Amino acid sequence: MRHAHIPYQKVTDMHLWQLCHLAMVVPIADAYYESDDPEKVEKEWKIMRKTAERLKRNFNFLRKQKGKLSPWKMNIFRFLPLSFLTIMLAVTFGSSFGDKFMYQHAMKAPDEMRELHKQFYAYMKRMKKCGCKTKKVL
Repeated sequence: MRHAHIPYQKVTDMHLWQLCHLAMVVPIADAYYESDDPEKVEKEWKIMRKTAERLKRNFNFLRKQKGKLSPWKMNIFRFLPLSFLTIMLAVTFGSSFGDKFMYQHAMKAPDEMRELHKQFYAYMKRMKKCGCKTKKVL
């Protein structure tokens, strides 16, 4: 990988990394599906705010349950003020990055994303109910 100049990172807890990935991609996909015009969702401030709230809730929950997030930079969702996160989401959703890596995938895989939504939030509910901190429940 070093010779190919492809950025990479070793992950010691792949389960936690996958949970953090879902904590991010599920609310992003939900934003598109809740919009009347998914291509212009960045203009729907209520949806952008709801997405920001969901991201904060998901990452705060995982941090509380697991003791950390992976990668550590996901903590930005916990610490950014809600209003600033909402604006940043709108900018990201409206960018070419958002189109290429968020919109295209969400629109091409709605069944997969809805299943991930269902499973991720069911997992969170089970974790909350049992008070599990480090146990793998999925």
